[in-house]
Amino acid sequence: MDSIVTDLVEVMKKERNFLARERAMMIFFAQLIATITQLAFQTLDEEICAQWKKEGFRVDRKSERTITFLFGTVTYVRRRMKNQANDIRYPLDEFLGIRKGIRYSSLVLRNVSQLGSMMVYRHVSQAIDCLTSWRMSHQNVQQLVVKTGELIQAKSTHESRYDGIITKKKVPYLYLEGDGVKINGQKKQSLEVHRFQVCEGSQKVGNRSEMIAPHFVSHLNRKKAYKEMMAYLQAYYDLSHTVVISNSDGGSGYEKAVFDELALGCLRHEHFRDRYHVHRKMKERMAFVPQLQHRMIRAIAHYDWQEVQLVLDTSESLIEEKEAEALEHLRLLHHYLQRSWPYLKSLKARGIRDPQACIGTIESTHRKITYRMKRQGRLWTKTGAQAMIRVIDSLRNQEFEGWLNQYEALPDDVVAQEKRWQAMKRWVQKKPHFQAHEGAFKGQMGEGKAKSTPLGQFAKGLNQLIMTPNYL
Repeated sequence: MDSIVTDLVEVMKKERNFLARERAMMIFFAQLIATITQLAFQTLDEEICAQWKKEGFRVDRKSERTITFLFGTVTYVRRRMKNQANDIRYPLDEFLGIRKGIRYSSLVLRNVSQLGSMMVYRHVSQAIDCLTSWRMSHQNVQQLVVKTGELIQAKSTHESRYDGIITKKKVPYLYLEGDGVKINGQKKQSLEVHRFQVCEGSQKVGNRSEMIAPHFVSHLNRKKAYKEMMAYLQAYYDLSHTVVISNSDGGSGYEKAVFDELALGCLRHEHFRDRYHVHRKMKERMAFVPQLQHRMIRAIAHYDWQEVQLVLDTSESLIEEKEAEALEHLRLLHHYLQRSWPYLKSLKARGIRDPQACIGTIESTHRKITYRMKRQGRLWTKTGAQAMIRVIDSLRNQEFEGWLNQYEALPDDVVAQEKRWQAMKRWVQKKPHFQAHEGAFKGQMGEGKAKSTPLGQFAKGLNQLIMTPNYL
């Protein structure tokens, strides 16, 4: 301890300003912690390997590895072990949760990915540089987020993810919504994030309302998002006594029939057209008569079709001659309201009196994705966008740490498939044993035949055809 204090005092004396002195102190402590950690890992490796030997494993060799933890970078030596089935394991890496091909600890993965879900990668890199003793470029931040997103996606979409669930929830009401949001992709492409969400209602927390037991599913492929939500509902809920209330804007892929399938087996399903989109459509079509917009909104809220028709007629009467565009807007609005009218009836009018009702919230829950993935000219590849979406959803669903706390980066069947692929790859890359051969044999017809005869001409042509090249 005295030597450590003496060394620290010497480090502090070398610097002449406050900032440089504190920076030197931080580096000194990081190096000290790394040294202590290295010795602790050595002791820990010996103890763990002794336990593995009892299970039939033997030490194959020792190798060095460098890992960056939140407190600093540590280089340590660990044992590689093998059993009679040639299964290769690194006990210390598994104990520490350090995955193959990754130079960072699980806590670094978690913190960097969480920061990356809220700010651009360059800002994450600057934050790491300011607050830790090690550095990470914004390219490495991006690679780390993509790797984490792929790891979480492999775990969260596997068939065995719901195997541990024994009892299912029974709730009176379940609120289900779906919608899509556009983001900008690279090479002038447009990507659409398809989202589904489900909750059991809302409750007051202070001055704000929060969703009860929400679950969010997002994907660039609508069918995959739909399947994930279907699997979640069937795994967690017993819908036989549940009234499912769905809400959407009625766009392609979000029709009532889609939610009928998601609510399969429920007591009753009530579908609603999203009021935000209805009001926006109405205001766009009636922009030439702003004085009647509030009256139309009130007529829709009271579910009074006669009043809606009266407002449309009044709007038409206010159109001046030769305004064909305004007439077309009214015609389209009329057809839109006719199509949507069965889904505009209020909860109260349908006999649903739930004090915790939560409907029409999907537009506000877009913000976690739109604030991070839109604006400021941000462009995304499909891989990067899907990884970011997965990280954001797993954080919101409070599943992020659960997936990272599982050591295997992939499910068992995927790991087995990877092992078979690696074995096949090694077999193909092996150089084949050289086998000497005598080359091509030259065959010819018997001698003693005149070349002018048909048989002689045939023998001559055959001899030219199978002539052995000079280089053999």
